[in-house]
Amino acid sequence: MVQKFLLSVGILVLFGWAMIAFYHVQMDFAEVIKNPEPSWTVTLNATPVAAALVIGGIITVILIMKSKKKHKSLAKAFFLPPNFEESDEREREITAKACRASFVTMWYAFPVITALLLIYPFISEKLPYYPIILILLLPLIQSFAYFLSWKKHY
Repeated sequence: MVQKFLLSVGILVLFGWAMIAFYHVQMDFAEVIKNPEPSWTVTLNATPVAAALVIGGIITVILIMKSKKKHKSLAKAFFLPPNFEESDEREREITAKACRASFVTMWYAFPVITALLLIYPFISEKLPYYPIILILLLPLIQSFAYFLSWKKHY
């Protein structure tokens, strides 16, 4: 379970890094639209995008192959999250409690993160991709709550 949690966090961080690279591309493109003179350029830092695609793809394939051995079906292996691979009634109960804890945590996280968006006008010059970070905090908080609850009951 710890390994799956760390992989999820890693994939979220890589995805956020790639989205920040795309944000910079969009800012360059917005400048092109505002000033359409011929001397414009739009550049993309391919490192975060490639890292997210390659590492995320490898991790996804590994998890699907492990899950396929367990379920004997590619559809179930692809669509069933690895956290929900319970083998008995006790594990189903632990998963249910962890899901509930994750759900309840989101009731508190959404208003807090929404309130944190009010800071954005004050830091937009220094941290223009702040909303991307806040949005990616939601699944990160949800994963932490699930993992901590699962660990507590296991």
